[in-house]
Amino acid sequence: MKIYKLETLKPNVIEAFKRLIPQLSEDCNVPSEKDLEDIINSECTNLFVAEENNEIIGTLSLVFNKIPTGKKAWIEDVVVDKTVRGKGVGKELILFAMKYAKEVNHTTINLTSSPEREAANKLYQKLGFLKRETNVYRTHLH
Repeated sequence: MKIYKLETLKPNVIEAFKRLIPQLSEDCNVPSEKDLEDIINSECTNLFVAEENNEIIGTLSLVFNKIPTGKKAWIEDVVVDKTVRGKGVGKELILFAMKYAKEVNHTTINLTSSPEREAANKLYQKLGFLKRETNVYRTHLH
């Protein structure tokens, strides 16, 4: 398995996201080709993929931003293809993101995960992420 940061958009990437994003959540919109190009070219968002036998089997977004209280790093949209779950792909993606963030001088990473994603939550805790007591709020802008 190979994990790397996407630098260019190839047809296999578009097809992989069409397959993977619905596995993350049924109500997520699959990114368009333009969306993926914008993400890949973003200064703040890093899109990592796990590939095996020339097929993308997982992805993770690592987002950096700077606000008045400091530099922040967030892991978002971790998804591993259902055909290879439980084989360490998610773990390797997270470790890759952690190493990358450390190399660019970030000292902490945040992430959120739905409680029903039991295996993912156990993995995050095993990798040293601590559960925080906080509230997450969302509103839809119409």
